[in-house]
Parts: sequence; C-alpha cells; structure tokens
Amino acid sequence: MEEKVKIYKLGGAKRPKNTFKQRLLLRMYSVPILNRMKWVKRALYKEFNLPLSTSINKGFYCSAPNIEVGENTGLGNLYIRAIGKVTIGRNCSFSYNNMILTGTHDFSDFSTVIAKPVTIGDNVWITSNVTILPGVTIGSNTVIGAGSVVTRDIPSGVFAAGNPCKVIKLIDFKK
Repeated sequence: MEEKVKIYKLGGAKRPKNTFKQRLLLRMYSVPILNRMKWVKRALYKEFNLPLSTSINKGFYCSAPNIEVGENTGLGNLYIRAIGKVTIGRNCSFSYNNMILTGTHDFSDFSTVIAKPVTIGDNVWITSNVTILPGVTIGSNTVIGAGSVVTRDIPSGVFAAGNPCKVIKLIDFKK
C-alpha cells in the first residue's frame, strides 16, 4: 500500500529523522578507511534496510530510514531527504550528486511541512546532478538526463531531461 501525503505542523507530530546510531554510521561510512570495514557496511545497511547487493559511495546520506530499495541498486553519492517514503526499484543506478526530496513547505504557513512519497521503478538510470521533487513517480526502464529537475511523474520506457524534466524520446531499454 502506498504511503499518502503527510502534513507536519509546528508543535504536532515529529518528522522522521535518523537516530544517533544511524547518524554515526553514516559519518563512519564517509571515512575512507572505515567504509572498507565489512561490519560498518553491514551495520549501516541493516539500519537503513538496504539489501547487501546495494552499493553506495562516500557522499551517500539519508535523513531518515524511510526508504525501500530493491536488489542490485547503486545509490552513488545520493542525498535523500526521506520525510516521506522513498521507494527505489531493482537494478537502478544513480550517478553523482543527485537528490531526492520528499518534503516541501506549505506556502500559506512555512512552518508546516508537507511530505509526499517518491517512487522510482526498476531498471532506472538517474544520471548526474538530478533533483527529484516530492510526490514524483518515475516509471521502470527510464533514463533521466544530467542536470534535470523532476517535478512531475515520468512514464516507463523513456529518456527524459531538462528543467523541468520532460520526456525527450521513447527508448527500447534492453536488459
């Protein structure tokens, strides 16, 4: 069942965030000598419910363990602001300096945060410097071009790029 939009008002329910242990593991994994230690990797992956077939780089950061990632996915140095749920499918690849944001502010009351889930299908390649905004769904077998800002849903089987991101052409994604 897909998570719905959540609203966090000032003084109301607390937004999801990392525990001290999760913050410590993320910091430890960013240190080159420590990220080679298997126990650090296993502990980090366990805390964020990541399959062991997932690969992450030094710059990986997730603001809350509110993510679900499929097998054989490479997250690169991805920044995830997971106030809302983030679902990433199998066999996905994120290149460098990407962001997934799930929260935005209410224009009429900036102290209110609106969290919307982000869903990314299977076999998706997110190239470099891509920003994915709250509430977006990216279909399977899709490529998002470098420097794109994904503001709305992108269908399956396409190459999409730009700011705002839009479909450029259909692709036959052979796997």
